[in-house]
Amino acid sequence: MSDYHSFEQGGDNFLFFSRSARLYQLSDLASRMFSELQAPQGVGRTGPAPGPPPRPLSAAEAPLYAELCDLLHQELEVPLPVSRDRQPRAGENCFQTFSIYLAQNCNMACCYCWNRGGTFGKPGHLMGEKSAQRALKLILDLVEASSADKIFINFYGGEPLLNFPIMAKITLELLQHEARLGKNFYLTLDTNGTLLEGPVAQFLARYFTQIGVSLDGSQRIHDLQRPGKYGESTWQLIVNNMKSFPNPKLLGIRATLTAFSDSYLETFLALTTLGVSRIQLEYCHEPGYHQNPIYEQLNVPVERQLLELREFIDYYIDYISRYQDTRDIPFVSNILDHITRIRRGSRFTKPCGAGTNTLAINSHGEIFPCIAFVDREDFAMGRAGADAGLSLHDTLSGFEVDGQLPCHYCWLRYDCAGGCYATHYDMTGNPRHPHPHYCESMKGRAEVYFYALTQMLNRCPWHLLRSSNSAPP
Repeated sequence: MSDYHSFEQGGDNFLFFSRSARLYQLSDLASRMFSELQAPQGVGRTGPAPGPPPRPLSAAEAPLYAELCDLLHQELEVPLPVSRDRQPRAGENCFQTFSIYLAQNCNMACCYCWNRGGTFGKPGHLMGEKSAQRALKLILDLVEASSADKIFINFYGGEPLLNFPIMAKITLELLQHEARLGKNFYLTLDTNGTLLEGPVAQFLARYFTQIGVSLDGSQRIHDLQRPGKYGESTWQLIVNNMKSFPNPKLLGIRATLTAFSDSYLETFLALTTLGVSRIQLEYCHEPGYHQNPIYEQLNVPVERQLLELREFIDYYIDYISRYQDTRDIPFVSNILDHITRIRRGSRFTKPCGAGTNTLAINSHGEIFPCIAFVDREDFAMGRAGADAGLSLHDTLSGFEVDGQLPCHYCWLRYDCAGGCYATHYDMTGNPRHPHPHYCESMKGRAEVYFYALTQMLNRCPWHLLRSSNSAPP
């Protein structure tokens, strides 16, 4: 078991403790001495506190050595985090998020599409009215027994707006039940933006709370990576639709970065010219890339990812330090989410609630733990409208990160919490066996985010003060 991690980032030395989520910045001397403590004759990762120093210490070093020993004593006595899952009462469930594959079809041909336009390599299909009614009844029945007050409904695909009439019917009927159920429904949509116009846009602006539009940066890069189904340019159409959308505050942009993209920073700067308030950038990390040689060419090497993230963070913190309130920042990146989550210091022993807090329903009415497991028949949980109850795959139940190898030996285990089940399944064939490349990327990014947190604390801490349960730095 590894309960702490020392690393260098941006010319500074850091020490992170897994159990408490405390991050310390070390002087060069303290860092060198801590490295000696980790030598074979010193303290183990979770072993007892060190005995006599491994070499004679100077008068200046002795107090620092004692301070480091005391710190290790204190941190390694912190209890291991325990599961925070609340067991539902009899007749109750914890479902809160539902994803509906309205259209397992698409009008675009994106080079990196992980679910092949929603088809998963099968014939395309739109959800029909009967399947929609069964899915709606399933959701309402589960929501009625749910302990959650806020319910999130996401429309997904493919391109869900290809099936807008069914989306509109589901939306209006769901909202009719809010008062009866005593719940608040939050409707969200992931779209490529090509159909975001006219009456469709008016409807979404009235009833939806968030709309994510996929746009990959500059026109040159976007049209290379996200052409229409017949190779046509789509960037200008999407941008025009966004600019004319009735309520632009609902819009956010999600860009995917491949080996052919501009850098993280260049992509972000290109998207800030479009006037949206939220920009989410993610590197292409296609599940199952080893099954398709083209994905190997699209994936950005981890080394390049980390260099680009560092470049962006240095720019971004310099940028937001000019503002006294996060709400005033014109363009917010999802990087800020990572920083504030780390600052919060929450510990997790399982990665997500796939199949227990979340469900996904495909266009045929089949039920799966989440959108990433849709059409993976081994993980089907049932069918909407069937009498049989939901059946969760054995590998997705009872997971605790401290009981899972190799997570048991990872210093990031209470942040990553074991990682994405679906990604592991596609990369290794087992939802509980993370691929080494996945772990390398997660740990490398975490070090960059820790660095970003310290920079923000030093330069613009007011952006973190709104979190009431922040852990000490």
